[in-house]
Amino acid sequence: MISNKALAEQFEQFAKILELKNELSFKISAYQRAAEAIRSQGESLEEIYKRGGIKELQKIEGIGESISQKIEEYIKTGKIKELERLKNKIPKAELEFMEIPGVGPKTAKKLFEKLKAKNINELKEKLKKQGLKFFKEKTQANILRGIEIKSHLSGRMLLADAKPYVDSIIAYLNKSNLMERVTAVGSFRRFKETVGDIDLVATSSVPARAIKYFVEYPEFTKIITSGETKSTVIHSSGIQVDLEILPENEFGSLLQHFTGSKEHNIALRTYAQEHGFSISEHGIKEKSGKLILCPKEEDVYKTLKMDYIEPELREDRGEIEAALKHQLPKLVELKDVQGDLHMHSNWSDGSNSIEEMAQKAKELKYKYIAISDHTVSLAVAGGLDAKGFLKREKELKRVNQKFTSLKILNSCEVNIKPDGTLDLPEESLRRFDIVTASVHSSFNQSKEMMTKRLIRAIENPNVDIIGHPSGRIINRREGYQVDWPEIFKACVANKVALEINAFPDRLDLVDSLVQEAKKFGVKFVICTDAHNVSQMDNMIYGISVARRGWAEAKDVLSTRPFPELQTWFKKR
Repeated sequence: MISNKALAEQFEQFAKILELKNELSFKISAYQRAAEAIRSQGESLEEIYKRGGIKELQKIEGIGESISQKIEEYIKTGKIKELERLKNKIPKAELEFMEIPGVGPKTAKKLFEKLKAKNINELKEKLKKQGLKFFKEKTQANILRGIEIKSHLSGRMLLADAKPYVDSIIAYLNKSNLMERVTAVGSFRRFKETVGDIDLVATSSVPARAIKYFVEYPEFTKIITSGETKSTVIHSSGIQVDLEILPENEFGSLLQHFTGSKEHNIALRTYAQEHGFSISEHGIKEKSGKLILCPKEEDVYKTLKMDYIEPELREDRGEIEAALKHQLPKLVELKDVQGDLHMHSNWSDGSNSIEEMAQKAKELKYKYIAISDHTVSLAVAGGLDAKGFLKREKELKRVNQKFTSLKILNSCEVNIKPDGTLDLPEESLRRFDIVTASVHSSFNQSKEMMTKRLIRAIENPNVDIIGHPSGRIINRREGYQVDWPEIFKACVANKVALEINAFPDRLDLVDSLVQEAKKFGVKFVICTDAHNVSQMDNMIYGISVARRGWAEAKDVLSTRPFPELQTWFKKR
């Protein structure tokens, strides 16, 4: 199965190469729109194609006849001839440099021509030695940081991309009746934003038979090792999968040990040693040598006289101290969410109508949603001007009358311009129930300028929420530089909430900043930024970020009943 990510990357390459060749901007934009459309689809484009061919693909906003033909070609052959022809005319190193976060096509070309580097490793060394001859110090630093980010993220899969593979493998294993329990551990269980590999633990009375069944899973393409109780394989997606089996009475220790993180386990082990214990995946050993077995994970923490620590908190960021003092937060849960305050309809760059989004919200048992279509300056996303939003109001009124148990709020995602002003007039902004303001351009401003830009938007009396606050896109773009304590203070002073964007490649605000913002008293909203109905199911990923950031339901405005939500925003 071809992933939407891999398919989107083909069209992103098209756009970059055409920009390098100084092609007309409308051609570049067409490929950029196609890539975004593909990434935003909740369903696999290969499945859509199988269901209805090219005509079905063309129903997706941003995919026309030419793009759909290229998608068909890629699904059938694994390549696009036109793209391959273009790539063959450009040095391989130049193409590689364009994949560095923050490096555009023109910079990639300059890097290749000036430094004569043949690959990224060579580029890194030459930049350090000769970079200042051709680039400003800040530019050089940004490129080197981009190289480090690419190196760190290389081979890591988005959490949301890994989840279907994990679910499918576990479903396969549970069919066999050879294992009593199977659980994913590691960074996946801690809901980290990316996953390096898939780690599974299980219990079984017949481990050898269970391992044999495991390695026969049809999607495994290579067996690296296969023993009596352990196996390592490669999945067809390229990700490594590890399974370890232990007896039932050791499962709690096994689960705790392999969930991690490494930093959490080191801190826990250090505390245990200071109090006369040693910990392993087999149990907790007393000084006398007696082994305390832990069938349940809770037993590990209980033995050490601390509260159970949820997997999302296990990063050695104060959770052990809090567990000893019985001061761990009661983390927000998916069931707490009462609405979604950021989504796009087909009035801008969404695929579904307002009514279809409302129907999905009803199925999710939400009490309210906000339709936050893009504003005028984001032309690539079909942004609306003031007149366009007035027309949309009539549709919102009609749909609201149909869904009596659901409040559909008139909202927008307004663009924060480089100087901090917004791209809709004040009189238009006053008409909305809720306004989300976001940065969509000029990401490379200095820390001082970006901080002033955001604070000016926060101080605008019409702004309620700052959307995807850091601007990062996982594996593709680093967040911009901001003085976060000043942003947090401004949000509290102006009663503006920060969004935790649940879109799988954003997950922004990041967990560490959520934890810091909470200390300042900042309030959050968890939103999907959905561009179609299937993406409204991504709320779980936003919840995971909030939980990793120690957020409780009381910290998240979108867990409140509508009258309370309305009162909070009106208090400004």
